[in-house]
Amino acid sequence: MAYTFGDIILDDHFNIFVTGNAAGTGDNSVANLNTVWGTGNSDKGYGQTGTVLSAVSAGATITATEWATMLTRMQTIADHQGSSITPIAGPTVGNTISAFTALDSNITTTFNNRLNNVANGTDATNTQDGTGSWTVSTTHTLTVTFGSVNQTRYFFNAGGEIRFSFARSGGTAHTKNTEWTDLCNDSGTIIFGARSTTATGQSGANNILLTSTGYYDITTGDTIIWKKFQDTSPYTANFIQIEAKTDGAGGANNGNGTILTFTVTYADAATPDDFDDTVDGTITTTLVERPPSTTFITQTWGNPGFGGVNVQT
Repeated sequence: MAYTFGDIILDDHFNIFVTGNAAGTGDNSVANLNTVWGTGNSDKGYGQTGTVLSAVSAGATITATEWATMLTRMQTIADHQGSSITPIAGPTVGNTISAFTALDSNITTTFNNRLNNVANGTDATNTQDGTGSWTVSTTHTLTVTFGSVNQTRYFFNAGGEIRFSFARSGGTAHTKNTEWTDLCNDSGTIIFGARSTTATGQSGANNILLTSTGYYDITTGDTIIWKKFQDTSPYTANFIQIEAKTDGAGGANNGNGTILTFTVTYADAATPDDFDDTVDGTITTTLVERPPSTTFITQTWGNPGFGGVNVQT
């Protein structure tokens, strides 16, 4: 029987909203609240353990408190995401409960928007500096290591991001150095999330930007998720790029590794001038781990560790 106004509200309806199936045993492929709130699977689940909603037994009466708890949980998830849902007032003890016409669509909205977040927590920063002279490339390898696969999942599922920005300073006053400074500035900030790589604050176009590739989409081999060439002749062969890979650790909940490795390459591939072949000064890659906000959910992703290597040629 459908969950509609005028029909009898069954325990099956409640269990589907809460767990994803009528039996109450759970189905992570169906829109429901526990899959988003609890452990979930793959890109579903914030890892919250407090007051995970319980299914009801066949034939049991669903209490006003159980309905109210479910509605509160739904609103909390929506608030974390910044999702717009139709407000539903909880039932009053002793009154007859009618079907909430917006409930099904509200739960679908929070399920579909599960990777969104309205705010973030406090940034943690890992910086790699390359100081000296180079003519071919500077490569910064940066790692982010989580305590477990589930902690990695919870970080990205709840809206955590890995951000990159670039800078060059100091060194000799010549055109090539100036153009490298400009390329770093024009690159803006690259944002790596659960299912996407995006860019903000840029000048000019990206040559590669894998907008549908994030944590769940990379492999144990390097994938170029972003690349940008210099836009000023004769330096248009010079570029910065980011490659991403994972150690591939999985587990029962289908994560994609605990160690993320990002290789940032500054390649000086343009035909050199007679007087400014060498790039010098300091090249800086800044990696920022931007965690989800804990205003509406608790911290379940731990504190990832950082590592890094700098190579100049």
